Amino acid sequence: MRKSYIWATAITIGLGLWMASPYIMGATSQEGEGAAVEAAPEKLFKVRVKNFTAIPRVAIVTANGVTAASKRVDARARTNGTIMETLFRQGQSVKAGDILCKLDMANREAELLQAKAALASAQRDFEATQKLAKNSYATEAKLWSDKARLDAAQAAATNIVINTGYLDIKAPVDGVLIEKPAEAGSLLAVGGLCATLSKLDPLLVAVQISEAYVPYVVEGMTAKAKLATGEEVDGKVTFISKTADLATRTFKVELEIANPGERMREGVTTQLSVGLPPQLAQKLPGSVLILNDAGKFGVRVLNADNTTQFTPVEVIAQDIDGMWVTGLANSVNIVTLGQDYVRDGEKIEPVVETTEVAQ
Repeated sequence: MRKSYIWATAITIGLGLWMASPYIMGATSQEGEGAAVEAAPEKLFKVRVKNFTAIPRVAIVTANGVTAASKRVDARARTNGTIMETLFRQGQSVKAGDILCKLDMANREAELLQAKAALASAQRDFEATQKLAKNSYATEAKLWSDKARLDAAQAAATNIVINTGYLDIKAPVDGVLIEKPAEAGSLLAVGGLCATLSKLDPLLVAVQISEAYVPYVVEGMTAKAKLATGEEVDGKVTFISKTADLATRTFKVELEIANPGERMREGVTTQLSVGLPPQLAQKLPGSVLILNDAGKFGVRVLNADNTTQFTPVEVIAQDIDGMWVTGLANSVNIVTLGQDYVRDGEKIEPVVETTEVAQ
């Protein structure tokens, strides 16, 4: 009887151990796997990285404009009269002092003779009064009255002589006669237009420069002008506006170019090129640029401890094969592939890019 109890107890314990064996084995297995996980090294995200070095870049600012005369002057009548003759045709070159229009004398010759006679009479009367005044036969008032009449006669004669000199309307400057509204037989009043001259040597090129570049443009610096007619010439910046165009935020800049023989024409479309001071910059493929949450352009830079960091950049120019940027260190490692999948401060495994990127 006692022996049967012992067997029953042994069988019960055996069944319990058999039923609990999966849980015991599972726990043992989980402990082993946990130890294996703890022992495995951390797996880092791989990204491609390339070093970019800043180089001096000479930027060329271009702007389109037109050629213009350095001066435009009207030759106008300073006295009235009828045009007797015009001596130059429209489009001809003239020199300062050349006669453009000749007005008729009309009755000025008679007026001059009359003025000279009045002057001579006043001169005789004044001299006679002077002699009488010395002997107290004429009053001082009479003397001063005759002197005033003499001065008036002298002024009248001089005025007629001056007006006679205005009958020849002369070119005030060297230039090209671009407009000649007056012809022989036309009556000109004082201020009437005889001709308009353009001074084409030197020639000006007027353009509008962006406010971003105007600080680098200074008066006296050399620039190039390429005319639509084929000429390519150098010139000097002679004028920079102090006030921007409110609509375009640009500034007017004028370039003066020599035009011997006036071979280059006014009103020709021209491209102006101005070289800016050299600036250190990196040329990056457009694919490496990203936007941060604030909407700023930048790149993902690799730090010395293999962590990444977003660094903003300024794009200063764009070529077909890349963009020129500033804002980075002179030599910097940039993530070129995988930059969108890592965060600031994240440690990564860099794969150095060996292919050269043109700069």
